[in-house]
Amino acid sequence: MKSDFGFLIGSDLRVFYDGALNPHTDPILLERIEFGKQSEKGISFVKLFNKSSLAENRHDEYLKGKLHTFNKKKEVSELVQQLTSFEIKQKVVGYLRNEFPDIDDETFSDALQHVHVEISRKGELKQQIATVEKQERTPIRKKIRRQIHVPNQQIIESVPVSAKIANIPFESHLEIRLRHIYGVLYFMKQGLDFPFATHQTLKFFPEVQDYQTISDKCARGFAGNVDTFISWFNSGQMLNKLYAKFSLPDHDYEIFKELLG
Repeated sequence: MKSDFGFLIGSDLRVFYDGALNPHTDPILLERIEFGKQSEKGISFVKLFNKSSLAENRHDEYLKGKLHTFNKKKEVSELVQQLTSFEIKQKVVGYLRNEFPDIDDETFSDALQHVHVEISRKGELKQQIATVEKQERTPIRKKIRRQIHVPNQQIIESVPVSAKIANIPFESHLEIRLRHIYGVLYFMKQGLDFPFATHQTLKFFPEVQDYQTISDKCARGFAGNVDTFISWFNSGQMLNKLYAKFSLPDHDYEIFKELLG
């Protein structure tokens, strides 16, 4: 109806606003008031919304205060969502990388595997601890088998590509190297050429400062050179070459098979 105020009376009293100061499609819920003889909110409501008070616009300050609180909560919620995003975590890791410029990329990456960088909402910590404890009590092989049967496409749809590639649970001790190679292959599967695919992959690993580091993992350290890496990809030999070079365990083989198949 686009009236300034609306009141819903049920198990409690709910005050809505939908006037000119509401930029949203739906009415704003200003407050809920429980029914009680000594309710301070109830007493204030009666004073503000009786006929004479409305005629004299005594509710203006009340409205401004409630809208300010509503907008502030919305802003805080949006900021919390940004602060807990994967992108911010990557920026934190990038900051840490810059603090140790004398350490080579591979050493820093290896050290980072022993550090847990996490920014989460308050109240989620206990749940995360409980989840970790449960996982630690679960046999590793059982967890791996469960991951093998999750289709790659489903993983891509449920989490950002950046989070997926940077945290692929490879079983091999060469997990960092395999993640870098996986990232390049992922973008080549999307139709990008090798240099662009390498640059895109670099964005997911802020601890790696040099484009050449990712390139070398694919070329000199694996295929011997870039042209060979590209030819293996184009000819469909890549999966077998990865298996032979790194002696991939079944779990890691399945991950690359999902990508390259």
